[in-house]
Amino acid sequence: MLFECWPFSVKQFLNPQFAAKLKNLLASQKFDLVHFTSMNVSGYWDCLGHTPGLFFPHDSVSMQFKRNAERESNLFKKIYLHTQARKARSFEKTMIPKFTKTVVVSEVDRQWILKFLPEAKIPVIPGGVDPERFAPKAVEDDFPSVIFRGVMNFIPNSDAVIYFHKEIMPLVQKEFPKLKFYVVGKQPTPEIQALHDGKSVIVMGLVPDIREPMARATVNICPVRSGSGMKNKILEAWAMERAVVASSIACDGIDISDGKDILVADSPQKFADSVIRLLNDPALRAALGKAGRQKCIERYTWSYVAGLFEKVYSEMAGKTNG
Repeated sequence: MLFECWPFSVKQFLNPQFAAKLKNLLASQKFDLVHFTSMNVSGYWDCLGHTPGLFFPHDSVSMQFKRNAERESNLFKKIYLHTQARKARSFEKTMIPKFTKTVVVSEVDRQWILKFLPEAKIPVIPGGVDPERFAPKAVEDDFPSVIFRGVMNFIPNSDAVIYFHKEIMPLVQKEFPKLKFYVVGKQPTPEIQALHDGKSVIVMGLVPDIREPMARATVNICPVRSGSGMKNKILEAWAMERAVVASSIACDGIDISDGKDILVADSPQKFADSVIRLLNDPALRAALGKAGRQKCIERYTWSYVAGLFEKVYSEMAGKTNG
Protein backbone atom coordinates (compact mmCIF):
# COMPACT_ATOMS: atom_id res chain seq x y z
CA MET A 1 0.00 0.00 0.00
CA LEU A 2 2.94 2.33 0.60
CA PHE A 3 3.72 2.68 -3.11
CA GLU A 4 0.17 2.98 -4.48
CA CYS A 5 -1.01 6.35 -5.79
CA TRP A 6 -4.36 6.48 -3.97
CA PRO A 7 -4.63 6.77 -0.18
CA PHE A 8 -5.32 3.54 1.66
CA SER A 9 -8.48 5.12 3.11
CA VAL A 10 -9.88 5.14 -0.45
CA LYS A 11 -8.39 1.91 -1.79
CA GLN A 12 -9.73 -0.25 1.03
CA PHE A 13 -13.34 0.59 0.15
CA LEU A 14 -13.16 -0.06 -3.60
CA ASN A 15 -15.25 -3.02 -4.74
CA PRO A 16 -15.76 -3.87 -8.44
CA GLN A 17 -19.13 -5.55 -7.83
CA PHE A 18 -20.49 -2.54 -5.95
CA ALA A 19 -19.13 -0.18 -8.63
CA ALA A 20 -20.91 -2.14 -11.36
CA LYS A 21 -24.22 -2.09 -9.46
CA LEU A 22 -23.96 1.62 -8.75
CA LYS A 23 -23.13 2.40 -12.37
CA ASN A 24 -26.08 0.34 -13.60
CA LEU A 25 -28.44 1.97 -11.10
CA LEU A 26 -27.43 5.48 -12.13
CA ALA A 27 -27.68 4.59 -15.80
CA SER A 28 -31.14 3.04 -15.49
CA GLN A 29 -32.80 5.63 -13.25
CA LYS A 30 -32.72 9.40 -12.96
CA PHE A 31 -31.42 10.91 -9.73
CA ASP A 32 -31.06 14.59 -8.89
CA LEU A 33 -27.63 13.95 -7.36
CA VAL A 34 -25.48 11.48 -5.45
CA HIS A 35 -24.17 12.51 -2.03
CA PHE A 36 -20.74 10.98 -1.34
CA THR A 37 -20.25 10.97 2.44
CA SER A 38 -16.54 10.75 3.33
CA MET A 39 -13.43 10.45 1.24
CA ASN A 40 -13.57 6.67 1.66
CA VAL A 41 -16.26 6.27 -1.02
CA SER A 42 -15.07 9.02 -3.37
CA GLY A 43 -13.30 6.44 -5.53
CA TYR A 44 -16.70 5.62 -7.04
CA TRP A 45 -16.84 9.03 -8.72
CA ASP A 46 -16.44 7.49 -12.17
CA CYS A 47 -19.76 5.66 -11.71
CA LEU A 48 -21.72 8.92 -11.83
CA GLY A 49 -22.07 9.33 -15.57
CA HIS A 50 -24.15 12.49 -16.06
CA THR A 51 -25.55 12.51 -12.50
CA PRO A 52 -24.26 15.42 -10.36
CA GLY A 53 -22.07 14.39 -7.45
CA LEU A 54 -21.77 16.10 -4.06
CA PHE A 55 -18.49 15.31 -2.32
CA PHE A 56 -18.73 15.64 1.47
CA PRO A 57 -15.42 14.46 2.95
CA HIS A 58 -16.36 16.25 6.21
CA ASP A 59 -12.81 17.51 6.62
CA SER A 60 -9.53 17.62 4.73
CA VAL A 61 -8.00 14.16 5.02
CA SER A 62 -4.60 15.45 3.94
CA MET A 63 -4.59 17.92 6.84
CA GLN A 64 -5.63 15.15 9.22
CA PHE A 65 -2.76 12.89 8.13
CA LYS A 66 -0.24 15.74 8.26
CA ARG A 67 -1.26 16.77 11.78
CA ASN A 68 -1.20 13.15 12.91
CA ALA A 69 2.27 12.68 11.42
CA GLU A 70 3.58 15.72 13.28
CA ARG A 71 2.55 14.14 16.60
CA GLU A 72 3.78 10.61 15.84
CA SER A 73 6.98 9.57 17.64
CA ASN A 74 7.43 6.17 15.97
CA LEU A 75 9.65 6.77 12.92
CA PHE A 76 8.04 4.13 10.69
CA LYS A 77 4.52 5.28 11.55
CA LYS A 78 5.60 8.88 11.01
CA ILE A 79 6.89 8.06 7.52
CA TYR A 80 3.69 6.18 6.70
CA LEU A 81 1.48 9.07 7.86
CA HIS A 82 3.50 11.64 5.90
CA THR A 83 3.21 9.40 2.83
CA GLN A 84 -0.55 9.13 3.27
CA ALA A 85 -0.77 12.91 3.73
CA ARG A 86 0.95 13.45 0.37
CA LYS A 87 -1.29 10.91 -1.32
CA ALA A 88 -4.40 12.41 0.24
CA ARG A 89 -3.44 15.91 -0.87
CA SER A 90 -2.81 14.71 -4.43
CA PHE A 91 -6.09 12.80 -4.38
CA GLU A 92 -8.04 15.80 -3.06
CA LYS A 93 -6.44 18.07 -5.65
CA THR A 94 -7.40 15.67 -8.44
CA MET A 95 -10.85 14.55 -7.26
CA ILE A 96 -12.48 17.68 -5.87
CA PRO A 97 -12.72 19.36 -9.31
CA LYS A 98 -14.40 16.23 -10.69
CA PHE A 99 -17.40 16.61 -8.40
CA THR A 100 -20.18 19.11 -9.04
CA LYS A 101 -19.84 20.45 -5.51
CA THR A 102 -17.65 19.83 -2.46
CA VAL A 103 -18.68 20.69 1.12
CA VAL A 104 -16.59 20.62 4.31
CA VAL A 105 -17.51 21.12 7.96
CA SER A 106 -15.13 23.91 8.94
CA GLU A 107 -13.48 27.03 7.58
CA VAL A 108 -10.10 25.65 8.69
CA ASP A 109 -10.54 22.64 6.38
CA ARG A 110 -11.78 24.89 3.57
CA GLN A 111 -8.75 27.16 3.82
CA TRP A 112 -6.43 24.16 3.83
CA ILE A 113 -7.91 22.91 0.54
CA LEU A 114 -7.86 26.38 -1.02
CA LYS A 115 -4.07 26.42 -0.61
CA PHE A 116 -3.79 23.90 -3.46
CA LEU A 117 -7.17 24.54 -5.15
CA PRO A 118 -7.51 28.33 -4.90
CA GLU A 119 -10.36 28.54 -7.43
CA ALA A 120 -12.54 25.93 -5.70
CA LYS A 121 -15.99 26.99 -4.50
CA ILE A 122 -16.42 25.06 -1.26
CA PRO A 123 -19.32 25.84 1.10
CA VAL A 124 -18.91 25.17 4.81
CA ILE A 125 -21.71 23.23 6.52
CA PRO A 126 -21.01 22.37 10.17
CA GLY A 127 -21.81 19.23 12.08
CA GLY A 128 -24.91 19.11 14.20
CA VAL A 129 -26.57 17.73 17.29
CA ASP A 130 -30.04 16.67 18.39
CA PRO A 131 -30.72 18.91 21.43
CA GLU A 132 -33.74 16.82 22.41
CA ARG A 133 -31.75 13.61 22.60
CA PHE A 134 -28.74 15.32 24.16
CA ALA A 135 -30.72 17.17 26.79
CA PRO A 136 -29.50 18.30 30.23
CA LYS A 137 -29.51 15.60 32.94
CA ALA A 138 -28.76 16.23 36.61
CA VAL A 139 -26.79 13.10 37.62
CA GLU A 140 -23.35 14.59 38.32
CA ASP A 141 -20.76 12.65 40.35
CA ASP A 142 -20.25 13.54 44.01
CA PHE A 143 -16.48 13.46 43.39
CA PRO A 144 -14.37 15.43 40.86
CA SER A 145 -14.26 13.76 37.47
CA VAL A 146 -13.53 14.40 33.82
CA ILE A 147 -14.53 12.54 30.67
CA PHE A 148 -13.10 12.19 27.20
CA ARG A 149 -15.04 10.17 24.67
CA GLY A 150 -14.60 9.04 21.07
CA VAL A 151 -13.50 6.10 18.95
CA MET A 152 -10.38 5.11 20.82
CA ASN A 153 -8.32 3.55 18.04
CA PHE A 154 -8.55 6.83 16.09
CA ILE A 155 -5.13 8.49 16.34
CA PRO A 156 -6.24 11.98 17.49
CA ASN A 157 -8.40 10.45 20.23
CA SER A 158 -5.86 7.94 21.51
CA ASP A 159 -3.18 10.64 21.50
CA ALA A 160 -5.49 12.95 23.49
CA VAL A 161 -6.04 10.30 26.18
CA ILE A 162 -2.34 9.55 26.60
CA TYR A 163 -1.48 13.27 26.56
CA PHE A 164 -4.06 14.12 29.23
CA HIS A 165 -3.09 11.19 31.43
CA LYS A 166 0.64 11.81 31.21
CA GLU A 167 0.98 15.60 31.14
CA ILE A 168 -2.23 17.17 32.45
CA MET A 169 -3.85 14.81 34.95
CA PRO A 170 -0.93 14.86 37.43
CA LEU A 171 -1.19 18.65 37.57
CA VAL A 172 -4.92 18.47 38.34
CA GLN A 173 -4.35 15.77 40.95
CA LYS A 174 -2.15 18.13 42.97
CA GLU A 175 -5.35 19.89 43.97
CA PHE A 176 -7.82 17.05 43.40
CA PRO A 177 -5.99 13.81 44.28
CA LYS A 178 -9.21 11.78 43.99
CA LEU A 179 -9.90 12.91 40.42
CA LYS A 180 -11.46 10.26 38.19
CA PHE A 181 -10.74 10.18 34.46
CA TYR A 182 -13.43 8.41 32.40
CA VAL A 183 -12.26 7.20 28.98
CA VAL A 184 -15.30 6.23 26.94
CA GLY A 185 -15.49 4.85 23.42
CA LYS A 186 -15.15 1.67 21.42
CA GLN A 187 -11.91 -0.07 20.48
CA PRO A 188 -9.50 1.30 23.11
CA THR A 189 -5.94 0.51 22.12
CA PRO A 190 -3.76 -1.73 24.33
CA GLU A 191 -1.91 1.40 25.48
CA ILE A 192 -5.18 2.97 26.61
CA GLN A 193 -6.45 -0.23 28.21
CA ALA A 194 -3.24 -0.37 30.25
CA LEU A 195 -4.18 2.95 31.88
CA HIS A 196 -7.27 1.45 33.54
CA ASP A 197 -6.89 1.01 37.28
CA GLY A 198 -10.55 1.17 38.27
CA LYS A 199 -9.85 4.08 40.61
CA SER A 200 -8.35 7.17 39.02
CA VAL A 201 -8.67 5.99 35.41
CA ILE A 202 -11.75 4.13 34.23
CA VAL A 203 -11.56 2.87 30.65
CA MET A 204 -15.19 2.08 29.89
CA GLY A 205 -14.98 1.14 26.22
CA LEU A 206 -18.26 1.11 24.29
CA VAL A 207 -21.26 2.00 26.46
CA PRO A 208 -25.00 1.54 25.78
CA ASP A 209 -25.74 5.26 26.16
CA ILE A 210 -22.98 7.86 25.90
CA ARG A 211 -25.20 10.45 27.61
CA GLU A 212 -24.95 8.72 30.98
CA PRO A 213 -21.19 9.11 31.56
CA MET A 214 -21.25 12.54 29.90
CA ALA A 215 -23.84 13.77 32.39
CA ARG A 216 -22.10 12.13 35.34
CA ALA A 217 -18.65 13.66 34.79
CA THR A 218 -18.00 17.05 36.33
CA VAL A 219 -16.13 18.36 33.28
CA ASN A 220 -16.07 17.21 29.66
CA ILE A 221 -12.60 17.55 28.14
CA CYS A 222 -11.27 17.51 24.57
CA PRO A 223 -7.45 17.84 24.61
CA VAL A 224 -6.88 16.72 21.01
CA ARG A 225 -3.66 17.85 19.35
CA SER A 226 -4.09 16.51 15.82
CA GLY A 227 -6.75 15.55 13.30
CA SER A 228 -9.11 17.80 11.38
CA GLY A 229 -12.78 18.67 10.97
CA MET A 230 -15.29 19.40 13.74
CA LYS A 231 -15.61 17.71 17.10
CA ASN A 232 -19.27 16.78 17.56
CA LYS A 233 -18.34 15.60 21.05
CA ILE A 234 -18.13 19.28 22.01
CA LEU A 235 -21.54 20.07 20.51
CA GLU A 236 -23.13 17.13 22.31
CA ALA A 237 -21.59 18.17 25.63
CA TRP A 238 -22.86 21.71 25.04
CA ALA A 239 -26.36 20.42 24.27
CA MET A 240 -26.34 18.63 27.62
CA GLU A 241 -25.20 21.84 29.35
CA ARG A 242 -21.89 20.28 30.30
CA ALA A 243 -18.85 22.50 30.88
CA VAL A 244 -16.05 21.85 28.38
CA VAL A 245 -12.30 22.45 28.34
CA ALA A 246 -10.79 21.97 24.88
CA SER A 247 -7.70 22.63 22.82
CA SER A 248 -7.71 25.14 19.98
CA ILE A 249 -7.59 22.37 17.36
CA ALA A 250 -10.60 20.70 18.99
CA CYS A 251 -12.56 23.91 18.43
CA ASP A 252 -11.90 24.10 14.68
CA GLY A 253 -15.14 24.92 12.90
CA ILE A 254 -17.09 25.72 16.06
CA ASP A 255 -18.22 29.25 16.91
CA ILE A 256 -16.75 29.46 20.41
CA SER A 257 -16.46 32.28 22.92
CA ASP A 258 -13.57 31.41 25.22
CA GLY A 259 -14.59 32.05 28.81
CA LYS A 260 -18.28 32.34 27.97
CA ASP A 261 -19.29 28.95 26.56
CA ILE A 262 -16.01 27.00 26.75
CA LEU A 263 -12.49 27.22 28.16
CA VAL A 264 -9.72 26.88 25.57
CA ALA A 265 -6.27 25.69 26.63
CA ASP A 266 -3.31 24.37 24.66
CA SER A 267 -0.47 23.92 27.17
CA PRO A 268 -0.64 21.19 29.84
CA GLN A 269 -0.50 23.76 32.65
CA LYS A 270 -3.21 25.99 31.19
CA PHE A 271 -5.41 22.97 30.48
CA ALA A 272 -4.95 21.72 34.03
CA ASP A 273 -5.66 25.19 35.43
CA SER A 274 -8.87 25.38 33.40
CA VAL A 275 -10.03 21.99 34.65
CA ILE A 276 -9.21 22.95 38.24
CA ARG A 277 -11.05 26.23 37.83
CA LEU A 278 -14.20 24.42 36.71
CA LEU A 279 -13.96 21.75 39.39
CA ASN A 280 -13.86 24.55 41.97
CA ASP A 281 -16.65 26.65 40.47
CA PRO A 282 -20.10 25.05 39.99
CA ALA A 283 -21.57 28.41 38.97
CA LEU A 284 -19.08 28.79 36.12
CA ARG A 285 -19.73 25.22 34.99
CA ALA A 286 -23.44 25.95 34.86
CA ALA A 287 -22.95 29.23 33.01
CA LEU A 288 -20.71 27.68 30.36
CA GLY A 289 -23.12 24.80 29.91
CA LYS A 290 -26.17 27.01 29.46
CA ALA A 291 -24.37 29.26 26.98
CA GLY A 292 -23.18 26.21 25.02
CA ARG A 293 -26.66 24.72 24.79
CA GLN A 294 -28.07 28.04 23.62
CA LYS A 295 -25.48 28.21 20.85
CA CYS A 296 -26.28 24.63 19.82
CA ILE A 297 -29.95 25.48 19.49
CA GLU A 298 -29.16 28.57 17.43
CA ARG A 299 -26.39 27.22 15.18
CA TYR A 300 -25.94 23.47 15.34
CA THR A 301 -29.22 21.56 15.30
CA TRP A 302 -29.60 18.90 12.63
CA SER A 303 -32.61 20.75 11.23
CA TYR A 304 -30.45 23.85 10.75
CA VAL A 305 -27.71 21.78 9.09
CA ALA A 306 -30.29 20.04 6.87
CA GLY A 307 -31.49 23.44 5.69
CA LEU A 308 -27.98 24.34 4.58
CA PHE A 309 -27.63 21.08 2.68
CA GLU A 310 -31.04 21.61 1.09
CA LYS A 311 -29.81 24.91 -0.36
CA VAL A 312 -26.79 23.17 -1.87
CA TYR A 313 -28.97 20.34 -3.23
CA SER A 314 -31.39 22.83 -4.78
CA GLU A 315 -28.56 24.71 -6.44
CA MET A 316 -27.16 21.50 -7.89
CA ALA A 317 -30.56 20.29 -9.08
CA GLY A 318 -31.31 23.71 -10.55
CA LYS A 319 -28.12 23.64 -12.60
CA THR A 320 -28.96 20.14 -13.80
CA ASN A 321 -32.54 20.87 -14.77
CA GLY A 322 -31.54 24.09 -16.49
